[in-house]
Amino acid sequence: MTDVNAYYAQLVGAEITAFRLISDEFGEDPWPTFTVKMPGGNVMEMQLSRDPEGNGGGFAFIAPPNTGI
Repeated sequence: MTDVNAYYAQLVGAEITAFRLISDEFGEDPWPTFTVKMPGGNVMEMQLSRDPEGNGGGFAFIAPPNTGI
């Protein structure tokens, strides 16, 4: 099982440098995709999925901290 705390913590200090939507094979449920420059300089891609199995693009809630999302 993946340690989700460690998994997401690797993004601390990363910089989002680009965004695009990537269509799935049916042209539906696009994948929100971010290009991310990691603190060590490596460039990675981060995609938002509706679940850990990758069953389609997902959604991220973006809000100020401590808003109760």
